[in-house]
Amino acid sequence: MLVTLATTGLAMVVAEYLGKKAALVFTDWIFVPIPGALVVLSILSVKRHGLQGSHGKAWISFAIFSAMWFIAEQVWSILELFYNQKPFPSIADFFYIVGYPAYFIFAILYMRPVKKAITKKIVILSLLVAMAVLVPTLYMTFENNSDEDKLSIIIGAFYPVADAVVLVPALIGVVLFFGGKVNFLWSLMLVGIILEVAADTGFQYFSLDNSLYTGHPIDILFLWSYVVLAFGVYDHVKIFKTEKKSLHDKESLR
Repeated sequence: MLVTLATTGLAMVVAEYLGKKAALVFTDWIFVPIPGALVVLSILSVKRHGLQGSHGKAWISFAIFSAMWFIAEQVWSILELFYNQKPFPSIADFFYIVGYPAYFIFAILYMRPVKKAITKKIVILSLLVAMAVLVPTLYMTFENNSDEDKLSIIIGAFYPVADAVVLVPALIGVVLFFGGKVNFLWSLMLVGIILEVAADTGFQYFSLDNSLYTGHPIDILFLWSYVVLAFGVYDHVKIFKTEKKSLHDKESLR
């Protein structure tokens, strides 16, 4: 995973160094295989766990999330590369938006086996961090889109709110990891979405001065979020295949 993160990050830096056009083309194309791998692994995970029970429902939700965001990435690239259109707002936003509740449902079901370890203190801390991210990002969104049409403002405001919502269970999972309640690979499914939220926040910041473009270094975080999520799913599929037991058994989380 570390090799993949380093390789993809370096490749995007080199593409950006070659110019904005090269960065745009490379970035749009690399967002085909990486999110695509996540979709394939998600489908395999659904196949391993089946369609019944809490585990099955969790992975079905994750598969829906990964499929929706994969489609969104491809729509974004097609509009930008082949039609020379501004990809925001566009139909890509519909697929991004549908992906958020699917991931949230997954996160809730995913952490159900360790719910007894989740204290009120952890929940409150996660809520406070999420609010600390939401408030300034939401302000930046309205400030940046003051001259845009109402639809663009509404869609733009949705993302920081949705990010804050999914950030809460993600932070809870990371706190459990540092508390020794779960292992690192288990928490990758939550670390990945934290990277995505960080990327979204950076996206909003750099769009304020119109310095944002496809291939901007902030896109590395978006790509890394898919990489981390993919390796998290891969680990689950691998363990399930070799051990032939539920990944949500409490002993397998440690």
